[in-house]
Amino acid sequence: MKKTTLERLFYVKPECRVYPIEEEQFICTSVLPKVPGSTEEEWEEDEDVNGGEFDI
Repeated sequence: MKKTTLERLFYVKPECRVYPIEEEQFICTSVLPKVPGSTEEEWEEDEDVNGGEFDI
């Protein structure tokens, strides 16, 4: 019976890194136009209106 020799690998220990980050809080809203009280004449009831983006 022949013996086979195996090559051992070096053990590499696992590492864990923790990176500090800033916490952000987001405010998300949805606004629906009130069609009867609107001054815009061409709005329809189911029409989406893009109000743009605003930074607070």
